[in-house]
Amino acid sequence: MRKRSLFLFGASLIAGLSSFLGRSSKSHKQNQTLLPLLYAGTWQYKDENRNRMHCVEISQDLKLTIDQHPINAQVEVVDQHNLIYIDNFGYHITFTASESRPIQMMDEADDQVYTIINTKK
Repeated sequence: MRKRSLFLFGASLIAGLSSFLGRSSKSHKQNQTLLPLLYAGTWQYKDENRNRMHCVEISQDLKLTIDQHPINAQVEVVDQHNLIYIDNFGYHITFTASESRPIQMMDEADDQVYTIINTKK
């Protein structure tokens, strides 16, 4: 009887673990699919040095446009905290997100960090 109890406990433990791992893998894939939607949108930031507002657009396929000019940059990292592009000159453009939207942009070429706001309220 004791062997049977141990067998049932082991079998239920394995079943529970495989169910949990299957769920977390599926959840991870869903989060990866939704990540571009976290960053997609139209944003503004103010360049205090030049006293000028700029418009940033991030498409759902993560294409980057600044002031209606497409930026030739590749996505280097995308996760729930950062979207990092690298441009043709090797400079990074990093968007940092809160839980629901991007909140700042760091332009390595200008060595500046900008607070970004959503243009559609």
